Amino acid sequence: MDLHIFNPEHEIALAYNKRCVTAPHSVQEFRMNLGWIPALLAKDGDVVLVDDARYAVKASLRMKDSAADVLFLEKEDLHGMIFDNIKPWGWNKTLVSQLERAGVKCASIPTPEQIDAIRTMSSRQQMQDALPSIRKDIASETCGECFYVENIKAIADYIIRYGKVVVKAPWSCSGRGVRYLSDIEDAATMKWAENVIRTQGGVTIEPYYNKVMDFGMEFSVADGEVSFLGLSLFQTVNGAYKGNILASEEEKEELLGRYISPYIINKVKNNISEYMSSLTRGKYNGPFGVDMMVVARNDVRGFLLHPCVEINLRRTMGHVALSLSQGEDKPKRLMQTVHDVNYQLKISPLENNFVQVI
Repeated sequence: MDLHIFNPEHEIALAYNKRCVTAPHSVQEFRMNLGWIPALLAKDGDVVLVDDARYAVKASLRMKDSAADVLFLEKEDLHGMIFDNIKPWGWNKTLVSQLERAGVKCASIPTPEQIDAIRTMSSRQQMQDALPSIRKDIASETCGECFYVENIKAIADYIIRYGKVVVKAPWSCSGRGVRYLSDIEDAATMKWAENVIRTQGGVTIEPYYNKVMDFGMEFSVADGEVSFLGLSLFQTVNGAYKGNILASEEEKEELLGRYISPYIINKVKNNISEYMSSLTRGKYNGPFGVDMMVVARNDVRGFLLHPCVEINLRRTMGHVALSLSQGEDKPKRLMQTVHDVNYQLKISPLENNFVQVI
């Protein structure tokens, strides 16, 4: 029996790196409303930890044909329970502390040393080392650079070099830690960057690219053995996640193949597997996703692949989309999280493409 936990405050907890972190109200609401989502990834007989069990039962009924037959429990119900595995959205110091206080017993709870390693591997600073490895042997068909800086003056050098750059906090969620900068006279953004450097130690700087399409690859790793799970075609607005396409792998490959050759996709997949196998061995077991994008070339017609915009060392909405796409023989659909009175997982017909008109 496995315990599943939806903790969307994961990146916030990584940033603060404390045993107790209070998430913003909007994130708490998101977790309460959508805490049942792991039922879409679980197996019959598993347990899902939620804030409100009655609410979770009611909310999950809308997806009863796709959800496993799970037991929804609240924290006070967990004391002394023993699980084969614990599968959270993401591992961090705060979650481990919560499980310890609840008296949960499981051999898969990471050690303090593993939690420190997971936090380090989850930092966007990792892109500085990852990109050269993932672009190995295909540099002419790909793009992507990342630089980690620890002082505000270094940002000006990259603006001079690239004209427009993307500045990112090492740890943040859903686009909140991302700013675009083309002028050091942008006082608000420079002040934000200075604050991030003070609190998180540095920021990453990347060239700004003319994005055409967002997508990703979803994986899992166990004892250093990496398994590819599928493609994730998703949409973002200003860096914030908006929705996933639900379709067969063949349909996703066909759409992506209009821009990037299957050879490049497979090469990137293999390079990621090799890099992440070495990086995670002995430190992390579980799901992860790599965000990518198709980029318009500046010099000639055609497209490049940015093969590693971000590594998410956790579950992603792409993993959820894959679980809902198994055996997909329906017209392509869109999976979104929407907010009306409450947050809901909504699935609707796909009315437009995920491609930016250029």
